[in-house]
Amino acid sequence: MEQAARPQLKVREAVFGGGKYLLCVPLAGSTVDQLIAGVNRSLEFNPDLYEWRVDYFGSYPQPGPVLEALAALRAAVGNKPILFTPRHFAEDGASDIPDGHKFELIDHVSRTGLVDLIDIEQRYGRACLSLWSKKLHERSVRLVISHHEFHKKMNPGEVLKVLQCGQEWGADIGKIIVKASSFKALADFSDAIHEARDTFLKIPVIAGAVGKASPLMRVLGDYLGSDMTFAMAGGRRSHAAQLHIQDIRRFRDRIR
Repeated sequence: MEQAARPQLKVREAVFGGGKYLLCVPLAGSTVDQLIAGVNRSLEFNPDLYEWRVDYFGSYPQPGPVLEALAALRAAVGNKPILFTPRHFAEDGASDIPDGHKFELIDHVSRTGLVDLIDIEQRYGRACLSLWSKKLHERSVRLVISHHEFHKKMNPGEVLKVLQCGQEWGADIGKIIVKASSFKALADFSDAIHEARDTFLKIPVIAGAVGKASPLMRVLGDYLGSDMTFAMAGGRRSHAAQLHIQDIRRFRDRIR
């Protein structure tokens, strides 16, 4: 199935929108040893990038231990991009901390040169995200602006609005995760993403779904509008619906 050209973004050796469906392995260890073990288990599968779900880390959000762990993580993954994600409890995260502590940690981490992308939720609004977009770009870090809706279906107009706001507020990549309990809901979601791409969107997209249609979105997400998906590689899942990276590749090979 031939796809139209998409906006591209190169982050180290990974290219979002470059024709390859990127597979990102989340790391959700609570200790440094668990993080590195997760990387070591994934190496044979050669993921395109890693996400550190730092909200699972035992010392989160203390900057000192987090920065020490980040240095060890960078050494372990080499030149693979690292997406730093401090997910809040309201977005299905593992920790419920004051926003001030979260942004203090983001400030410290973004100055290290050790992470490539940082995920901040869209719920913080235009003023906050525009400010952080400027700060992160000055530090050569890319901003992922994310929106999660796990509890109800989003209509196409809402999907378009989320993607438009993310782009206008300074995202280098827009991320949207929705509830899709049927193939029709997934088709509607995909149509909205493609409409955004055809009309106004100039940034890559990470799109995902929870619910009964989630496996199809994860396996065929590039055809449905996404440039990347998350896949486990033997370690702890950051979401229960994640598939193993090898299974995704095996299914895709059979489809080809």
